[in-house]
Amino acid sequence: MWNLWENKKFSVKSVCNELTKNEHGVFNKRIWTRKIPQKIKIFLWLLSKGALLTKDNLRRRNWNGDPSCAFCDCVETISHLFFQCPVARVVWSDIEKCFGANNLSFNLKQCWSWCESWLPFGKKFHAWGIAAICWAIWKAATRHALKKSS
Repeated sequence: MWNLWENKKFSVKSVCNELTKNEHGVFNKRIWTRKIPQKIKIFLWLLSKGALLTKDNLRRRNWNGDPSCAFCDCVETISHLFFQCPVARVVWSDIEKCFGANNLSFNLKQCWSWCESWLPFGKKFHAWGIAAICWAIWKAATRHALKKSS
């Protein structure tokens, strides 16, 4: 029985309604109410929860692969891959220069704050922009890791 919906039947809509209604987390409402593809919403949500399968999270699940970042020799964590890796730093630095910002984000929470401070477009575009940048970094890291392993 599904208690989040009146008819007691599970639906994706009931989960989305619950996540946005009660705002179970700082970023949920920003993620789930935006017009972003569903798989990117899930990706952003996993990123915000620290549950994205970066190599450190895979190692916690008994994965025995190389824990190094796809781009450098540091241990790959969410914070490292998306904000602290030299490749990510260049990406964020270029974006921040475009908006005349003078401070770099070191994690997702700071990134949301940065968007609110520096982006003139309003909050409805923040999740879209963060999603696009993080998704591009994720896909590039995945492709790069595959090339390294072959």
